[in-house]
Amino acid sequence: MPKVLIVEDDPRIVAAVEKTLTLAPGFALESVAIPDQALPAAIRWRPDLILLDIRLPGGDGRVVLKGLKENASTRAIPVIFLTGLSSEGDKVLGFNLGADDYLVKPFGAMELLARIQSVLRRCRPEAGRGIIAACGLRLDWDDRSASLNGEALRLQPKEFEVLYLLASRRGRALSRGYLIENTSSYGLDVATRSIDTHIKNIRRKLGKKAGLIETVPKMGYRFKSSHV
Repeated sequence: MPKVLIVEDDPRIVAAVEKTLTLAPGFALESVAIPDQALPAAIRWRPDLILLDIRLPGGDGRVVLKGLKENASTRAIPVIFLTGLSSEGDKVLGFNLGADDYLVKPFGAMELLARIQSVLRRCRPEAGRGIIAACGLRLDWDDRSASLNGEALRLQPKEFEVLYLLASRRGRALSRGYLIENTSSYGLDVATRSIDTHIKNIRRKLGKKAGLIETVPKMGYRFKSSHV
């Protein structure tokens, strides 16, 4: 079930978004109205998508977005600006700050829904955590099985989780902190550099396909968006 967090102080907009999401059953919605509540809510609820207003009481949505992108546990969550600011400069700035889309109020319900679904398709595995197939690699979350070009990959549980996270967000750089916080290591006292050991083992097991996983200097790792 895709979870959507909306950061918006106008209850009419929140109600309109809630009504829009009923057009495609299966969404869960949570809302906050104050900028300072956005990051804690995102960390606690772990939404699949955030709808973010820019003009907020006591703050600016662009500052909220900056905070989300600087936090390891929320950096990869896609964000759509939902705002009354319509100038080209505002849109360019929004995208440069890391927004995945930009929709100007007033918006049509069908357009909003289409934008949400499009961003979710780009940024998360189809139908949630299921089967990922990419570059000869096949990962099945349900039975935790992995194969490469039809041959079984014997991955340890943490190795599977790390590889699955990277493959599910192909082309996106993920920090070591994010990889820890979004696996079963979350909440444990685990050194961020422990991820390097998992990556080393995964690359060894991938053999000639080890290049699928790129190192992002001073940050973490990325699963290549194209074949190698």
